[in-house]
Amino acid sequence: MKIKTHKLQSENAKEIVIQESTNNKGKAMTPKFIVIHFTAGRSAESSVDWFKDPKAGASAHLVIGRDGKIYQQVDFNLKAWHAGPSRWGDDKGFNDFSIGIELDNPGRLTANKNGDKFYSWFKKEYVGDNIVEATHKHEKHISHWLQYTEKQIEACFEVCRVLKNTYTSIIDILGHDDIAPYRKNDPGPLFPLESFRAKLLGRNDDTADIYKVTTDEVNIRKGPSKEYDSIGQLKKDTKVEFIKNNNGWCYVFVLNQPNDFKEVQYGWVYNAYLKK
Repeated sequence: MKIKTHKLQSENAKEIVIQESTNNKGKAMTPKFIVIHFTAGRSAESSVDWFKDPKAGASAHLVIGRDGKIYQQVDFNLKAWHAGPSRWGDDKGFNDFSIGIELDNPGRLTANKNGDKFYSWFKKEYVGDNIVEATHKHEKHISHWLQYTEKQIEACFEVCRVLKNTYTSIIDILGHDDIAPYRKNDPGPLFPLESFRAKLLGRNDDTADIYKVTTDEVNIRKGPSKEYDSIGQLKKDTKVEFIKNNNGWCYVFVLNQPNDFKEVQYGWVYNAYLKK
C-alpha cells in the first residue's frame, strides 16, 4: 500500500475503492492528526453513500469495512467534515488539520430484557460472541459494543502507518471522543487506540494498560471463567492491552499475535497469568 497524489494505492485492486464525496469545501490542509471514528451506520457501503449525499453535511477521508475493504472519499491534503466542534490541548477545529478514518461499526448497542439480543439505534439485531460489555472511558456505566474485526484493525493500522510515513507533519492519532469528549463516544472502548499510538509513534502513552503473559500455553477464553471454551493459547511474553476485568479475569486485546493465531484478537485471560 502506498500514497500517490494524496490517494491510496494498492496492488490488490479490490482492497481500495475511490468513492469521492462532494461534502468538503476543497480547502487544502496539512494533516497534523489522524482521528478515528466509528460510522454508527448499517454498513460501510451505506456510510459511503451517506457521505456522498449533500444532505449529510459530513464526510471522511476513509471508510473501512468489516471485511477490511477501504473506501477513500477525500484526498488526504483536503479538508473533510468529520470532526465538528473539536479541541485537543491548544488545537481546535480539527477538520482543518486532521485525516478522518471511519470504521464500519454500529456503535453502542441496547440489550433486550433477557440480555441475549442486542440492537443498534437503527433497530438491527446483533447476536454472538463478538458483543462485549465495556465501560467507555468518559462514562461510569457498562454498555454493549460490537467488536471490530481483525481485518478492520489490520487495514486501519496499515493505513495509519502509510499516512505517518508519507505525511511527516502528523504528530498523533486520536479518537473522536478525545477531541469531542462527552459529545461523541467513537471509536469506543473496544478500539485499541493506545497500542496503535505506541506502535505508530514509537512510544507508550501513560494511559495504556499493556500487560505481558507470564507463562506458556495460557488459554484465552470466550468468557470470564474456565467454563468457557478456549479460543487459543498465548505464549510467554505475549503483549495484550487490558480492556476490562470481571471476577479475576481480564478482557484483553492481543497485540503481538502468533502467526498460527489468526482468528483471535479479543478474549478473556485469568489475571494471575498477566503482569503489567
